[in-house]
Parts: sequence; structure tokens; C-alpha cells
Amino acid sequence: MGEKMNGKQRRPVRRTERTAPKKRGFNPFKVFFKIVISIVLAFVMLAGGACFAYYKITGNTPFADDGVISNNASETSLLDALLKRNIKLNVAVFGVDKDGTRTDVIFVVHYDSATEGISLVSIPRDTRISLADEVKANITAEGRSYNQVTKINAVHAYSGEKMGCQNAVLQIEDLLGIKIDHYVKVDLEAFRAIVDAIGGVDMYVPQDMYWDMRDTGDPLINLKEGQQHLDGDKAEQLVRFRHYSNGDVDRIEVQQLFLNALAEKVLSTETILKNLPDFISVMYKYIETDVSLSDALKYVNYIDKLDMSKISMETLPGVGQYVGKISYFIYDPEETREMVDRVFYSVDPVTSDDGTQTDSKALLIEVANGGSINGLAAQYSKKLENSGYRVASPTNYSGQQNTYTRIQVKNEGVGSDLVSFFTDAKVEVAPNEVDDDVDIRIILGTKEK
Repeated sequence: MGEKMNGKQRRPVRRTERTAPKKRGFNPFKVFFKIVISIVLAFVMLAGGACFAYYKITGNTPFADDGVISNNASETSLLDALLKRNIKLNVAVFGVDKDGTRTDVIFVVHYDSATEGISLVSIPRDTRISLADEVKANITAEGRSYNQVTKINAVHAYSGEKMGCQNAVLQIEDLLGIKIDHYVKVDLEAFRAIVDAIGGVDMYVPQDMYWDMRDTGDPLINLKEGQQHLDGDKAEQLVRFRHYSNGDVDRIEVQQLFLNALAEKVLSTETILKNLPDFISVMYKYIETDVSLSDALKYVNYIDKLDMSKISMETLPGVGQYVGKISYFIYDPEETREMVDRVFYSVDPVTSDDGTQTDSKALLIEVANGGSINGLAAQYSKKLENSGYRVASPTNYSGQQNTYTRIQVKNEGVGSDLVSFFTDAKVEVAPNEVDDDVDIRIILGTKEK
């Protein structure tokens, strides 16, 4: 298994070749990109659709609550959103299997309004993890059992319907060291309903597609080459078809063509207004999410700050490997950390003059408690120590409190590898504020818990 980072299991591994599929079952949720973009769009559009339509039709805007300006979407006030102040939003997307037990698709969607881009990070369902302490406590409180070391898709199953998504989110936060603002859980029925809610999608089907899966309880795929209007059932056939001359290369290309067409239609104001009742129906009937009405009122303001040309996708770094007789995806903690820094914190790897990658592990770090939670500096000192950093004794900071964590360094070019350990952190070059006997001082912000 990988090392612990930030007191948490961290950074997964690169995409691994799957073992040969069982005859019974091609699981539709393993299809690359299949439902994910549509759910991201559903999250933005369905959650905010009613509010957006209200604005368009009446021209009125609700009064905003006062609030603290924050890069974290869940802490952004409606006033900030109306003024379109920059936010960063992390959404966990879960695609469940047929019986709704395991999360066979797991994505984290990162939206940055400053860049207007969306990044999708795929977490392989077989990722080998050790259950986070809070997850174990929640499962035990429900009177359920679990295996300490397991695949990440089993967390939802261990937790049951009531705590499934909550615990899956906690495990992802533990794995990546990031804050998840919301979750969205869908199944194939939701995918079909989303397509039907927008009135279907027009696209050119590149070849005849025929695959009879009815003996396994799955649909008959029977599409003809040419320009077609795809409703929910036909869209499912398209994204599930896999018999191409170039295998997965062709399959992914077709799926991307479809999802681009879907994205363009969903992002159309005309589509929202015309299909608003269906959107609302789909949202409440088929999609489980913790996005509230107040959240929707905030996020809908960023609809025009979403550039569909700026969508990127990555898979957690790692390799497929058998442990005993069980096939796992073993993530690489260091490579995952680099990926998370880059994707979620826009931090480029720190390099030395000779071009080799460096970090702050050779430097002595002091963690100072800049908030009001007793023992927090010691807690974070231990987390950094567990991840291989040199840490001095924790201290208290008596200066002005800040919501964000300040990583004070003496020289430019270090400290960025520490950002991902905190909820909201910034690197500051402040040689006069760092004591001579340490190299880096970290002043914890009030957001840290």
C-alpha cells in the first residue's frame, strides 16, 4: 500500500490495465468519460436551472447574504457569487452499479472560475486503501462491519444507503488531501433521463453498431451509421458499444463526440428554459446530491464562466497489482501528490537549477497555531512528520488571525509542496518573519480543523 500523507492515505496511482472482464459483465460504469461530463453538466445546470430560468424570465436577482470571500465554493456567499468572485469547486461524482451498492465510477471534478476550466480526476474503483478513522467510526456507529484494507469502491457498500456517499467523500478527502464541496451520485437510469430531459442529442454515428446483450439482462445495441437523433436509450447504446476496429481508441473518441454534443446542448439557455420541468424532475428523481437550493443559487452565476474547451482528464497515478489473490490498483503517493498540487492547487513542481524536482523535506519546518483550536499545530506537525518532513516543535502565533494558512519561506521556489496539506494555503516569501533556526514557518489559518 502507499505511504500516508497528511495523516491520510494519499495520491493514487496511474491507470492500470484491467484484468480480463468476466463474461457476464461489461459494467457500463467503467466506460471512459461515459456519464461523467453529463453529470458535471447536470450538477451545474439541473441544480441551478430553476434559478437561472427565474433570472432570465423576471430579471430579478435575490438579495445576497453577507459572507466571507473564499476560494472554497462551499464557503462562498451568494453576494460573492453574484459578483462572480473567483471560486474553486470540488465535486465527487459516483456512478453506482446495478444494485446501487458499489461506486464503480469515482471522479473528482475540479472547477476553477478564474481559469473557467474543469479538470476530472478518475479514481480507479480497485484502488487499495486503508479506511480513514472517521469512516470506520461512522460504519461502526451504524452497526455495520468492514475490512480495514479494501478497494475504494467498497466504502459505499460498507457504509449502507444512509452514510454511503458521506463516507465515500471522507475517504476521497483522506486519499487526496483535498476538501470535497459536494457529491453527485447517479446510475444508468439517471444518464438516460438526463439525455431525454434535454430532448435528445443529434450526432453522426460513425459506424453500424450491433451487440446483443439481452441474455445478461442488458440492452440490445442496434444503431446505424449516419446522422441520428439519440434519445436516452440510444445514447446508452452508443456509449456502451465497444466493438471497434481500433478498440478503446475508437470507443473513447465516439464517447467524447457524444459528450461534447451533449455539453453544447445542456449549456444552451434555450435548452434550460424549454426543458426546465424535466430538468427539475430528473434532479429530484434520479440524482442523489447534497447540492442545496442555496448552493444552486450561488453556482448558477458561474454558468457563463465555464469553457467547454478547457476540460482535462487524468487518472490517479499507479499500477495494477495482485496482493495475494486480489487484484488492486496501487497508487503512488509521491506522483499523486504532484498531480493534486498541479490539478487542484495550480502548483507546478518545484525544480532545482539542474532541472531535478525538489521539495521541502530537507528543510526544517515550524508549525504555528494561528487559530483557536488547541493542539492543532501539534496535529499538523505530526501529519507532516508522517509524510517525511523535518518538523520542529509546534508553537502558537499571537499575530492577526487569517482564514487561510500562510506558508512562510525564506527563499522563493520552496514550500509549494506543502500547500496540498491544508484546506486553503498560500506560500509567502517572508525571510524576516521566519526564525533563524527554522527554514519554513507555517501559520495555520482558521479554516483548518
